[in-house]
Amino acid sequence: MQMIIAALPAYNEEKHIAEVILGAAKHVDRVVVVDDGSTDRTSTIAQACGAVVVRHARNRGYGAAIRACFETAKKMHADVLVTLDSDEQHDPADIRQLIHTLDKGSDIVIGSRFLKDNGRCIPRYRRFGIRLLTVATNAVGGTTVSDSQSGFRAYSRKAMSTIEITASDMSAGSGILFQAKKHKLEISEVPITCRYDVGSTSSQNPVHHGTIVLASILRKAVHDRATCTGIAGIAGLLLVAGMVAGNGIVGMSGLPFTLLMLSAVGVCTGVVLQPIVDAHHESEKDDL
Repeated sequence: MQMIIAALPAYNEEKHIAEVILGAAKHVDRVVVVDDGSTDRTSTIAQACGAVVVRHARNRGYGAAIRACFETAKKMHADVLVTLDSDEQHDPADIRQLIHTLDKGSDIVIGSRFLKDNGRCIPRYRRFGIRLLTVATNAVGGTTVSDSQSGFRAYSRKAMSTIEITASDMSAGSGILFQAKKHKLEISEVPITCRYDVGSTSSQNPVHHGTIVLASILRKAVHDRATCTGIAGIAGLLLVAGMVAGNGIVGMSGLPFTLLMLSAVGVCTGVVLQPIVDAHHESEKDDL
């Protein structure tokens, strides 16, 4: 028998946590709640609902909470770890299809908001931002997913033992996919339903969230290969275009103009440095 654990990163979710725990408990063996420094009754309610509660003394960030989910699942000898949001945005009933797909041989299964036209339920500005970050993640990481920012995922024992979550912020989602690609883990996606009528669906401003993730992707691009800097720059250009189109701005100034300049620098840097990087790689091969 498989040991299946659902883990919920949570921050001030006293209004929603009980429903998510009770819903998830129908499809898994144990439910874990990682309370990331909540100042409300999240931990108390979670314990009353029968969840295993891991509490952070202060708010450490989404990545730190996901890292605690992995660590706790491994300590409990889980064969499968399912992560989902604690704000009722995700439907716990979808856990079944994630596990079913994982059992077919995948190492990571992502619950995608963009398969089968499910993305229409997402507010337009969020939809644009998620798609932009997904394009950037795929370009830099070599993945081909439709929703790189979904927190509704299932992980095999192999994935849990292979992936090391280093980021403490929202960039952890893309970081996990980068590692999965590096270690040749099998990634699949299944369509999920998603709610945006349950109040705030994020403890972080979506613009701030997007900026953090895009900056993390850019850092990986610069570290891995100069051409990827150009790709990240193009992603920045798309971001500017979206901001301009979304706000109906004719003349650019301030943040849009700054992002445009940074994007241009990224493209130019990729073009200029690529021959140098290629020469360096060739010299390393000659030394072997």
